[in-house]
Amino acid sequence: MKKGFFVILFLLAAVFLTACGPAERTYYFASQTPTDTSSWVYWVVVVKEGDKIVDAEWNAFNIEGDANATYQGKDKVTASEEHIYNMNSTLWWHEQAQLVIDKFIETGDVNDREPAPAGVSITTDEFYTLAELALASEPVAAGEYEEGYHFVSLKSTASNHAPVYYYDPVKETVVSTGAWDAYSFGSFVVVNGKIVLAYFNNVFYGYKAIVENGFVKKQSMDHDNDPETANINVSLMASYTTANPKLLKTKNQLGTSYGMAGASPIGKEYFQQAKTAGDYLITNQEFPAVNDNGDFDSVSGVTITASDFVALWEELPKK
Repeated sequence: MKKGFFVILFLLAAVFLTACGPAERTYYFASQTPTDTSSWVYWVVVVKEGDKIVDAEWNAFNIEGDANATYQGKDKVTASEEHIYNMNSTLWWHEQAQLVIDKFIETGDVNDREPAPAGVSITTDEFYTLAELALASEPVAAGEYEEGYHFVSLKSTASNHAPVYYYDPVKETVVSTGAWDAYSFGSFVVVNGKIVLAYFNNVFYGYKAIVENGFVKKQSMDHDNDPETANINVSLMASYTTANPKLLKTKNQLGTSYGMAGASPIGKEYFQQAKTAGDYLITNQEFPAVNDNGDFDSVSGVTITASDFVALWEELPKK
């Protein structure tokens, strides 16, 4: 009788201890949507144990990737820790961001935004807006990839691209982009083993241009003031109000000024198809194999050569 009593008591104790064990961790994610004018694109991760917020992350990636000679594909926290991203303030960006995160963990309230912690001068709206969006979303399921931010570049296989010439309507002269190394790169965020952000881009120099029917408008012009050389088709730059036109370094920054939509069988620009590829990867966590032409046969909305997308994804480390 006593033996049975102690067995029951032991089982009850085991059940009690199990019930009182550490709550399961759940992960929540939200990010900004990059545009052609974006610089840093922010994301937030919120970690909960049960109903309690126990950790958070606030970070950003730069859409120019390693085409930006300053940041070279680094995330904003790393760039700040390495004293590359410099705001000329007492505290570095990552230090101020951590103070905001600490307050958020302590209060657990996305609406408790003011006052900002002492020493914080950065704008905190991005953090709280994204934290609220993250907590309103479904938790991130577990996956097989290595946690964190991953920047992958195909710069080692770059090919040299000849200069592109534009007619500047403000200064009434023809300007050159200069030659550049053309290649693809990608920024990825993995949370709880899942790819939750996949951003593909390609290095391509150019200016905002006049676009008609999906093509950059061109005109035959003398590009070098040399009567011995033939005229060439020069892209017509869009008007601008700054002192000088901005030389853009990637296809996503060029947007419709890349001028691919007119030749695309689906009427979509590079930036649109690159986003579709990223969305597919987030949903499926892998890409299908490409065909002999380097294209996808089964990814709707991506008709451009996809071998670079696959090569970048294959570089993502797994657990």
